[in-house]
Amino acid sequence: MAGFERTLNFTSANEDGATELAALSLTPADHVLCLTASGARPLDLLLGAPAKITSIDINPAQNELLRLKIAAYRALGDEALHAYLGLAPTRHRLDLHRQVEVHLEPQSRAFWHKRRGAIAGGVWQSGRWERVLRLGAAGTRLIRGRHISDLFGASTLEDQAAIWRAHFDDAVWHGAVRLLSQRWFWTRIIGEPGGAFLPPPPESEARLTGLFRRASETIFFRESDFAALLFLGRHEPGGALPLHIRPENLGAVRAALDRITIAEAGLAGLGEAGLGRFDAFSLSDFGSYCGQAAYDACWRGILAAARPDARFCERVFMNPVAPGRDIARSIQPDTARSAALSRTDTAIIYDIRCGTLTPET
Repeated sequence: MAGFERTLNFTSANEDGATELAALSLTPADHVLCLTASGARPLDLLLGAPAKITSIDINPAQNELLRLKIAAYRALGDEALHAYLGLAPTRHRLDLHRQVEVHLEPQSRAFWHKRRGAIAGGVWQSGRWERVLRLGAAGTRLIRGRHISDLFGASTLEDQAAIWRAHFDDAVWHGAVRLLSQRWFWTRIIGEPGGAFLPPPPESEARLTGLFRRASETIFFRESDFAALLFLGRHEPGGALPLHIRPENLGAVRAALDRITIAEAGLAGLGEAGLGRFDAFSLSDFGSYCGQAAYDACWRGILAAARPDARFCERVFMNPVAPGRDIARSIQPDTARSAALSRTDTAIIYDIRCGTLTPET
Protein backbone atom coordinates (compact mmCIF):
# COMPACT_ATOMS: atom_id res chain seq x y z
CA MET A 1 0.00 0.00 0.00
CA ALA A 2 3.05 2.28 0.26
CA GLY A 3 2.86 3.41 -3.39
CA PHE A 4 -0.86 4.01 -3.10
CA GLU A 5 -0.21 6.36 -0.19
CA ARG A 6 2.10 8.60 -2.20
CA THR A 7 0.40 9.01 -5.58
CA LEU A 8 -2.64 10.83 -6.89
CA ASN A 9 -5.24 8.09 -6.81
CA PHE A 10 -8.43 10.18 -7.03
CA THR A 11 -8.56 13.57 -8.73
CA SER A 12 -12.17 14.25 -9.78
CA ALA A 13 -15.12 12.82 -7.82
CA ASN A 14 -17.05 9.58 -7.63
CA GLU A 15 -19.44 10.29 -4.76
CA ASP A 16 -22.68 12.25 -4.41
CA GLY A 17 -22.26 15.33 -2.24
CA ALA A 18 -26.02 15.78 -1.98
CA THR A 19 -26.20 12.48 -0.10
CA GLU A 20 -23.54 13.60 2.38
CA LEU A 21 -25.38 16.86 3.02
CA ALA A 22 -28.71 15.09 3.47
CA ALA A 23 -27.21 12.51 5.83
CA LEU A 24 -25.32 15.00 8.00
CA SER A 25 -27.85 17.88 8.22
CA LEU A 26 -25.09 20.39 8.91
CA THR A 27 -25.62 23.52 11.00
CA PRO A 28 -23.63 26.79 11.20
CA ALA A 29 -22.12 25.62 14.51
CA ASP A 30 -20.77 22.29 13.24
CA HIS A 31 -17.16 21.16 13.07
CA VAL A 32 -16.99 18.47 10.36
CA LEU A 33 -14.34 15.81 9.88
CA CYS A 34 -14.00 14.42 6.37
CA LEU A 35 -11.53 12.43 4.32
CA THR A 36 -9.77 14.40 1.60
CA ALA A 37 -9.29 12.02 -1.37
CA SER A 38 -9.91 14.14 -4.50
CA GLY A 39 -10.94 17.16 -2.43
CA ALA A 40 -14.50 16.95 -3.73
CA ARG A 41 -15.90 15.93 -0.36
CA PRO A 42 -14.73 18.91 1.73
CA LEU A 43 -15.55 21.34 -1.08
CA ASP A 44 -19.06 19.89 -1.45
CA LEU A 45 -19.61 20.07 2.31
CA LEU A 46 -18.96 23.83 2.28
CA LEU A 47 -22.42 24.12 0.72
CA GLY A 48 -23.87 22.93 4.05
CA ALA A 49 -22.39 26.07 5.66
CA PRO A 50 -20.70 24.45 8.68
CA ALA A 51 -18.43 26.51 10.92
CA LYS A 52 -15.34 24.46 10.07
CA ILE A 53 -14.26 21.45 8.03
CA THR A 54 -11.14 19.50 8.92
CA SER A 55 -10.06 17.40 5.95
CA ILE A 56 -7.60 14.58 6.62
CA ASP A 57 -5.75 12.03 4.54
CA ILE A 58 -2.81 9.75 5.16
CA ASN A 59 -1.73 10.40 1.57
CA PRO A 60 0.04 13.78 1.32
CA ALA A 61 -0.54 13.85 -2.45
CA GLN A 62 -4.31 13.95 -1.98
CA ASN A 63 -3.99 16.79 0.52
CA GLU A 64 -1.80 18.69 -1.95
CA LEU A 65 -4.51 18.24 -4.56
CA LEU A 66 -7.05 19.88 -2.25
CA ARG A 67 -4.63 22.75 -1.58
CA LEU A 68 -4.23 23.19 -5.36
CA LYS A 69 -7.99 23.23 -5.93
CA ILE A 70 -8.49 25.80 -3.16
CA ALA A 71 -5.76 27.97 -4.70
CA ALA A 72 -7.43 27.67 -8.10
CA TYR A 73 -10.77 28.84 -6.70
CA ARG A 74 -9.03 31.86 -5.20
CA ALA A 75 -7.00 32.75 -8.28
CA LEU A 76 -9.38 32.17 -11.18
CA GLY A 77 -12.78 33.15 -12.43
CA ASP A 78 -15.41 30.53 -13.11
CA GLU A 79 -14.63 29.69 -16.75
CA ALA A 80 -10.89 29.78 -16.16
CA LEU A 81 -11.30 27.47 -13.15
CA HIS A 82 -13.07 24.85 -15.26
CA ALA A 83 -10.43 25.13 -17.97
CA TYR A 84 -7.50 24.98 -15.56
CA LEU A 85 -8.76 21.87 -13.78
CA GLY A 86 -9.42 20.05 -17.06
CA LEU A 87 -13.20 20.26 -17.36
CA ALA A 88 -12.99 22.48 -20.43
CA PRO A 89 -10.36 22.67 -23.18
CA THR A 90 -7.56 25.23 -23.09
CA ARG A 91 -3.99 25.58 -24.32
CA HIS A 92 -3.08 27.84 -21.45
CA ARG A 93 -3.15 25.70 -18.30
CA LEU A 94 0.46 26.36 -17.45
CA ASP A 95 -0.16 30.10 -17.84
CA LEU A 96 -3.16 29.79 -15.53
CA HIS A 97 -1.04 27.80 -13.11
CA ARG A 98 1.26 30.78 -12.69
CA GLN A 99 -1.74 32.65 -11.30
CA VAL A 100 -2.73 29.70 -9.10
CA GLU A 101 0.67 28.99 -7.57
CA VAL A 102 0.81 32.49 -6.08
CA HIS A 103 -1.78 31.19 -3.61
CA LEU A 104 0.26 28.09 -2.68
CA GLU A 105 2.75 27.71 0.14
CA PRO A 106 6.34 26.94 -1.00
CA GLN A 107 5.99 23.22 -0.14
CA SER A 108 2.88 22.88 -2.31
CA ARG A 109 4.40 24.96 -5.09
CA ALA A 110 7.39 22.60 -5.19
CA PHE A 111 5.10 19.53 -5.18
CA TRP A 112 3.22 20.73 -8.26
CA HIS A 113 6.35 21.99 -10.02
CA LYS A 114 7.40 18.33 -10.23
CA ARG A 115 4.00 17.44 -11.70
CA ARG A 116 3.66 20.02 -14.43
CA GLY A 117 2.51 17.30 -16.81
CA ALA A 118 -0.54 16.69 -14.64
CA ILE A 119 -1.21 20.43 -14.57
CA ALA A 120 -0.86 20.75 -18.34
CA GLY A 121 -3.25 17.86 -18.94
CA GLY A 122 -5.76 19.02 -16.32
CA VAL A 123 -5.46 17.60 -12.82
CA TRP A 124 -9.13 16.58 -12.89
CA GLN A 125 -8.19 13.81 -15.32
CA SER A 126 -4.87 12.72 -13.84
CA GLY A 127 -5.74 10.26 -11.06
CA ARG A 128 -5.25 6.51 -11.10
CA TRP A 129 -9.00 5.93 -10.69
CA GLU A 130 -9.82 8.39 -13.48
CA ARG A 131 -7.45 6.65 -15.89
CA VAL A 132 -9.06 3.30 -15.16
CA LEU A 133 -12.55 4.71 -15.70
CA ARG A 134 -11.48 6.42 -18.91
CA LEU A 135 -10.14 3.14 -20.28
CA GLY A 136 -13.32 1.33 -19.26
CA ALA A 137 -15.50 3.99 -20.88
CA ALA A 138 -13.60 3.62 -24.14
CA GLY A 139 -14.33 -0.10 -24.14
CA THR A 140 -17.99 0.49 -23.29
CA ARG A 141 -18.39 2.93 -26.17
CA LEU A 142 -16.96 0.36 -28.59
CA ILE A 143 -19.45 -2.27 -27.46
CA ARG A 144 -22.54 -0.21 -26.67
CA GLY A 145 -22.20 2.63 -29.18
CA ARG A 146 -25.38 4.64 -29.57
CA HIS A 147 -27.09 2.87 -26.68
CA ILE A 148 -25.10 5.05 -24.28
CA SER A 149 -26.72 8.11 -25.87
CA ASP A 150 -30.09 6.40 -25.57
CA LEU A 151 -29.42 5.66 -21.91
CA PHE A 152 -28.43 9.25 -21.12
CA GLY A 153 -31.30 10.65 -23.17
CA ALA A 154 -34.13 8.57 -21.68
CA SER A 155 -37.16 10.76 -20.95
CA THR A 156 -38.47 8.65 -18.06
CA LEU A 157 -37.02 6.25 -15.53
CA GLU A 158 -39.21 3.52 -17.00
CA ASP A 159 -37.65 4.08 -20.43
CA GLN A 160 -34.16 4.18 -18.93
CA ALA A 161 -34.70 0.91 -17.05
CA ALA A 162 -35.95 -0.73 -20.24
CA ILE A 163 -32.87 0.45 -22.16
CA TRP A 164 -30.65 -0.88 -19.39
CA ARG A 165 -32.32 -4.29 -19.42
CA ALA A 166 -32.28 -4.55 -23.22
CA HIS A 167 -28.80 -3.26 -24.03
CA PHE A 168 -26.63 -3.34 -20.91
CA ASP A 169 -27.73 -5.92 -18.36
CA ASP A 170 -26.51 -8.88 -20.40
CA ALA A 171 -23.79 -11.52 -20.50
CA VAL A 172 -21.13 -9.04 -21.66
CA TRP A 173 -21.87 -6.67 -18.78
CA HIS A 174 -21.96 -9.50 -16.25
CA GLY A 175 -18.65 -10.78 -17.60
CA ALA A 176 -17.03 -7.37 -17.22
CA VAL A 177 -18.33 -7.07 -13.67
CA ARG A 178 -17.09 -10.58 -12.94
CA LEU A 179 -13.61 -9.51 -14.03
CA LEU A 180 -13.83 -6.42 -11.82
CA SER A 181 -14.82 -8.67 -8.91
CA GLN A 182 -11.49 -10.50 -8.94
CA ARG A 183 -9.03 -9.52 -6.22
CA TRP A 184 -6.03 -9.94 -8.53
CA PHE A 185 -7.51 -7.48 -11.03
CA TRP A 186 -7.72 -4.74 -8.38
CA THR A 187 -4.41 -5.38 -6.68
CA ARG A 188 -2.22 -6.25 -9.71
CA ILE A 189 -3.79 -4.45 -12.66
CA ILE A 190 -5.30 -1.34 -11.09
CA GLY A 191 -2.87 -1.19 -8.16
CA GLU A 192 -5.75 -0.67 -5.72
CA PRO A 193 -4.96 -2.21 -2.29
CA GLY A 194 -8.62 -2.30 -1.33
CA GLY A 195 -8.97 -5.24 -3.69
CA ALA A 196 -7.42 -7.45 -1.02
CA PHE A 197 -10.62 -7.09 1.02
CA LEU A 198 -13.14 -7.92 -1.68
CA PRO A 199 -15.68 -10.64 -0.88
CA PRO A 200 -15.82 -13.74 -3.14
CA PRO A 201 -16.31 -12.85 -6.83
CA PRO A 202 -19.87 -14.26 -7.18
CA GLU A 203 -20.98 -12.12 -4.23
CA SER A 204 -19.33 -8.99 -5.64
CA GLU A 205 -20.76 -9.61 -9.10
CA ALA A 206 -24.29 -10.06 -7.77
CA ARG A 207 -24.05 -6.93 -5.66
CA LEU A 208 -22.71 -4.65 -8.41
CA THR A 209 -25.07 -5.85 -11.12
CA GLY A 210 -27.95 -5.45 -8.68
CA LEU A 211 -26.90 -1.90 -7.78
CA PHE A 212 -26.81 -0.81 -11.42
CA ARG A 213 -30.14 -2.47 -12.11
CA ARG A 214 -31.61 -0.58 -9.14
CA ALA A 215 -30.01 2.68 -10.25
CA SER A 216 -31.55 2.37 -13.71
CA GLU A 217 -34.96 2.42 -12.01
CA THR A 218 -34.35 5.14 -9.39
CA ILE A 219 -31.98 7.83 -10.76
CA PHE A 220 -31.26 9.33 -14.16
CA PHE A 221 -27.80 8.33 -15.33
CA ARG A 222 -27.45 11.70 -17.09
CA GLU A 223 -27.66 13.36 -13.64
CA SER A 224 -24.89 11.19 -12.17
CA ASP A 225 -21.35 12.54 -12.37
CA PHE A 226 -20.09 9.01 -11.62
CA ALA A 227 -22.08 7.62 -14.57
CA ALA A 228 -20.49 10.31 -16.75
CA LEU A 229 -17.04 9.02 -15.79
CA LEU A 230 -18.06 5.38 -16.17
CA PHE A 231 -19.79 5.59 -19.54
CA LEU A 232 -18.37 8.76 -21.11
CA GLY A 233 -14.94 8.83 -19.45
CA ARG A 234 -15.12 12.53 -18.62
CA HIS A 235 -16.91 15.40 -16.91
CA GLU A 236 -17.95 18.48 -18.85
CA PRO A 237 -19.29 21.87 -17.66
CA GLY A 238 -22.62 21.25 -19.41
CA GLY A 239 -23.08 17.76 -17.99
CA ALA A 240 -23.45 16.15 -14.58
CA LEU A 241 -20.90 17.59 -12.15
CA PRO A 242 -20.09 17.32 -8.46
CA LEU A 243 -21.85 19.99 -6.39
CA HIS A 244 -18.81 22.15 -5.68
CA ILE A 245 -17.83 22.63 -9.31
CA ARG A 246 -21.28 23.37 -10.72
CA PRO A 247 -21.43 26.93 -12.10
CA GLU A 248 -24.26 27.94 -9.78
CA ASN A 249 -22.26 26.91 -6.68
CA LEU A 250 -18.81 28.30 -7.46
CA GLY A 251 -19.40 31.62 -5.73
CA ALA A 252 -20.65 30.05 -2.51
CA VAL A 253 -17.74 27.62 -2.39
CA ARG A 254 -15.21 30.36 -3.14
CA ALA A 255 -16.58 32.52 -0.32
CA ALA A 256 -16.24 29.73 2.25
CA LEU A 257 -12.79 28.31 1.49
CA ASP A 258 -11.25 29.63 4.72
CA ARG A 259 -13.43 27.19 6.67
CA ILE A 260 -11.33 24.23 5.47
CA THR A 261 -8.32 23.06 7.45
CA ILE A 262 -6.13 20.30 5.96
CA ALA A 263 -4.14 17.78 8.02
CA GLU A 264 -2.22 14.59 7.39
CA ALA A 265 -3.80 12.16 9.81
CA GLY A 266 -5.63 8.85 9.89
CA LEU A 267 -8.92 7.91 11.48
CA ALA A 268 -7.35 5.49 13.97
CA GLY A 269 -5.27 8.25 15.55
CA LEU A 270 -7.96 10.90 15.47
CA GLY A 271 -8.39 11.05 19.23
CA GLU A 272 -4.73 11.95 19.77
CA ALA A 273 -4.26 14.13 16.67
CA GLY A 274 -5.15 17.39 18.40
CA LEU A 275 -7.63 18.39 15.71
CA GLY A 276 -10.52 19.05 18.08
CA ARG A 277 -13.91 17.44 18.58
CA PHE A 278 -16.37 16.91 15.79
CA ASP A 279 -20.13 17.23 15.30
CA ALA A 280 -20.24 15.36 11.99
CA PHE A 281 -18.13 12.82 10.10
CA SER A 282 -18.07 12.30 6.33
CA LEU A 283 -16.19 9.00 6.16
CA SER A 284 -16.41 7.91 2.53
CA ASP A 285 -15.65 4.18 2.11
CA PHE A 286 -12.66 3.82 4.41
CA GLY A 287 -13.75 0.24 5.11
CA SER A 288 -12.65 -0.71 1.60
CA TYR A 289 -9.06 -0.58 2.88
CA CYS A 290 -9.52 -2.38 6.20
CA GLY A 291 -9.62 -5.79 7.72
CA GLN A 292 -11.71 -6.12 10.86
CA ALA A 293 -9.01 -5.04 13.33
CA ALA A 294 -8.04 -1.93 11.34
CA TYR A 295 -11.68 -1.04 10.74
CA ASP A 296 -12.47 -1.21 14.44
CA ALA A 297 -9.36 0.86 15.24
CA CYS A 298 -10.62 3.57 12.89
CA TRP A 299 -14.01 3.60 14.60
CA ARG A 300 -12.34 3.88 18.00
CA GLY A 301 -10.50 6.93 16.71
CA ILE A 302 -13.73 8.42 15.38
CA LEU A 303 -15.56 7.86 18.65
CA ALA A 304 -12.67 9.34 20.64
CA ALA A 305 -13.03 12.59 18.67
CA ALA A 306 -16.84 12.68 18.48
CA ARG A 307 -19.08 15.01 20.41
CA PRO A 308 -22.26 13.45 21.83
CA ASP A 309 -24.88 12.83 19.13
CA ALA A 310 -22.41 13.54 16.33
CA ARG A 311 -23.77 12.50 12.93
CA PHE A 312 -21.92 10.27 10.50
CA CYS A 313 -22.15 9.21 6.89
CA GLU A 314 -20.19 6.17 5.74
CA ARG A 315 -20.11 4.65 2.28
CA VAL A 316 -19.78 0.91 1.71
CA PHE A 317 -18.37 -0.11 -1.64
CA MET A 318 -17.36 -3.76 -1.78
CA ASN A 319 -16.05 -4.75 1.64
CA PRO A 320 -19.11 -5.30 3.87
CA VAL A 321 -17.15 -5.07 7.14
CA ALA A 322 -19.20 -3.92 10.14
CA PRO A 323 -18.14 -2.54 13.54
CA GLY A 324 -17.31 -5.05 16.27
CA ARG A 325 -19.81 -5.55 19.08
CA ASP A 326 -18.08 -3.29 21.60
CA ILE A 327 -17.97 -0.42 19.09
CA ALA A 328 -21.48 -0.96 17.73
CA ARG A 329 -22.90 -0.02 21.15
CA SER A 330 -21.83 3.57 20.48
CA ILE A 331 -23.23 3.75 16.92
CA GLN A 332 -26.93 4.31 16.33
CA PRO A 333 -27.64 3.69 12.64
CA ASP A 334 -30.66 5.28 11.01
CA THR A 335 -31.60 2.29 8.89
CA ALA A 336 -34.59 3.86 7.17
CA ARG A 337 -32.69 6.97 6.15
CA SER A 338 -29.66 4.92 5.12
CA ALA A 339 -31.79 2.76 2.83
CA ALA A 340 -33.52 5.79 1.29
CA LEU A 341 -30.23 7.58 0.62
CA SER A 342 -28.71 4.41 -0.85
CA ARG A 343 -31.52 4.27 -3.40
CA THR A 344 -31.12 7.88 -4.52
CA ASP A 345 -27.32 8.25 -4.31
CA THR A 346 -26.14 9.10 -7.82
CA ALA A 347 -22.75 7.47 -7.24
CA ILE A 348 -24.56 4.12 -7.76
CA ILE A 349 -21.92 1.76 -6.37
CA TYR A 350 -22.27 2.53 -2.66
CA ASP A 351 -24.57 1.59 0.15
CA ILE A 352 -24.99 4.41 2.65
CA ARG A 353 -24.73 4.01 6.41
CA CYS A 354 -25.71 7.06 8.44
CA GLY A 355 -26.85 7.79 11.97
CA THR A 356 -25.55 9.24 15.23
CA LEU A 357 -22.76 8.48 17.68
CA THR A 358 -22.91 8.23 21.47
CA PRO A 359 -19.29 7.92 22.53
CA GLU A 360 -18.63 6.64 26.02
CA THR A 361 -17.37 9.34 28.36
